[in-house]
Amino acid sequence: MNYDIIFTGGGAAALMLLYKMSKNETLSKKNILVIDKEKKDTNNRTWSFWTNQKTDFDIIVHKEWEKVRFLAPQIDKTDRLTSLKYKMIRGIDFYNFVNAKLSEFENIEFLQAEVNEVKSISENEAEVSLTEEFGNKIFRSEYVFDSRFLKEDIPPKSNDYHSLLQHFLGYTIETDEPVFDSETVQLFDMRLPQRNAVEFVYILPFSPTKALVEYTLFSDELLRNKELYKVRLESYIATKLGVENYKIEEEEEYGVIPMSDYKFEQPKAKNIIYLGTKAGRAKPSTGYAFLRMYRDAKCRIEAFQKTGNFHYNEKFNKQFETYDSMILNIMERDPADIQRIFTDMFRNNSIEQVLLFLDEQTNFLSDLKIMASVPPMPFLTSIKNLVTGRKGQRLHQRLGNVAMVKV
Repeated sequence: MNYDIIFTGGGAAALMLLYKMSKNETLSKKNILVIDKEKKDTNNRTWSFWTNQKTDFDIIVHKEWEKVRFLAPQIDKTDRLTSLKYKMIRGIDFYNFVNAKLSEFENIEFLQAEVNEVKSISENEAEVSLTEEFGNKIFRSEYVFDSRFLKEDIPPKSNDYHSLLQHFLGYTIETDEPVFDSETVQLFDMRLPQRNAVEFVYILPFSPTKALVEYTLFSDELLRNKELYKVRLESYIATKLGVENYKIEEEEEYGVIPMSDYKFEQPKAKNIIYLGTKAGRAKPSTGYAFLRMYRDAKCRIEAFQKTGNFHYNEKFNKQFETYDSMILNIMERDPADIQRIFTDMFRNNSIEQVLLFLDEQTNFLSDLKIMASVPPMPFLTSIKNLVTGRKGQRLHQRLGNVAMVKV
């Protein structure tokens, strides 16, 4: 059963690339198969991002904000963004929008099944096999885009790199009385005890009485059970928001995202290409991935238009890779320091400048100003660890400028 292109996994990264393909005259005629074990027909997640650029998905942005708030024990700061906007897209809106476009093409097929293995069998052909439950069926194609992020893909503990988890639980709630400032997104509320983890709550308000409230942790282990997330989230709603009576409007949003400076190994075969988290598209120090996946899809289509294949020379910013490793080192060593670092970072810089920094959209001089505005000791310790420890062997050559400024 042969196709031109097969997607194993049909999440955001795959659907973004498929949408881009559908708008390309040549690629839109390819015979394409998308295999995913889950139907994408529920509002199982949201994607948030900040940008000053247009995307193909602006039409389905559920809500956008021009004001951003940061809270910690010694600061409550709100800024109006000038060039950026903070945007949120609901999962169901994204799925429906992309699937409506793809339904125009009879040559794009969807199969709900579980993939057993993806392998290259020749220079021009790859093979996808299904599990026994789905009859061990085999499909072949010229390219396979694999975005399945499996449990075994999570980087194991190692002295060679940092590996943490971002895990969260959120409720979309409706209150009886006005509680929320619908014009302001609360990016971080770090007034929580930092219990061997970076803990905060962010709030995306849709109206004065309705918002997504999400409790988030950065740590090396999950909480004991899901009930503990609920206890902490509900405690925040009661104590920090002062809300006792509310109803949960939508199903809980629960997820786990790897945060690691581990270099995800890419396939040696040119006809198998990883997408999404499997390709390292989640930013190591924040977990944000939507724009990084979108930029990757755009680059792959541009590469195909120029060369006839989907490979492109990706430019890695070594400077930001170093920052990510330093921040992960602090999270791993002393998570409570992140609360102090972020407090000073947001206090001494505009929120917009911090957001640009976190999205790797700043220049070196701007980065130095931001780095100089935070407590130096945690970063000096990180620099020492990265240079002298095994985790620093790969970074030794590119820490010079950062170390010199901090010293």
